[in-house]
Amino acid sequence: MNEAVTREELLVRLLARILSLPDDAPCSVAITGMSCAGKTTLAAELATVIVGSGRPVVTVAYDDFHHPRERRHRRGRFSPEGYLDDAFDPIALRRLVLEPLASGTGEIRTASYDLAADRPASREPVPVGPGTVVLVEGSFLLVSELAAGWDLAVLVVAEPAKVLERGLVRDADLGTQEQVRELYLRRYLAAEALHQERDGTWDSADVVVDLTDPLEPRLLSG
Repeated sequence: MNEAVTREELLVRLLARILSLPDDAPCSVAITGMSCAGKTTLAAELATVIVGSGRPVVTVAYDDFHHPRERRHRRGRFSPEGYLDDAFDPIALRRLVLEPLASGTGEIRTASYDLAADRPASREPVPVGPGTVVLVEGSFLLVSELAAGWDLAVLVVAEPAKVLERGLVRDADLGTQEQVRELYLRRYLAAEALHQERDGTWDSADVVVDLTDPLEPRLLSG
């Protein structure tokens, strides 16, 4: 499958997949992909159309489920294995979000760690009732600890050259252009390649969409 669609058509198709999920319980939807692939913007747009359809939405950012800096960088700043295995905390996301959804406890917690302050985060529980769509956005949401927990998983991909181009603009505060380029090539892009190979992300995802051109998406599966 390799189908060109408009941005609006993409949102309509994703909405249809979500609305087809049972509404007698909350559901979990992952929007995942590497940094600068376009997943954050897509997740925000999707949340808006879901609300417009009449379904309640709770948004969760995987960036609020990091490990402490000491663990994140223990293998070095440029380690792809360090980024894939040490940056985020899938066990905390599963414990605070996916397991409560599966057990029907009626509430979740949307953060475990404050990345900027580098300390544990404490947030009040968020109620989730029948029909609520819990939309989780972030990289590496298809690792083995999380892959089976989604009612719908959308993988966002983009050509590496485009990801690098966006990263050089968005993350200019991380250093010189050469430093940011090295960070993307050696850590971020390499970690995503490792994730795809190790965790079979394309097979685990229900939908794969290419956002190399955000205005002209291409559906690659689903």
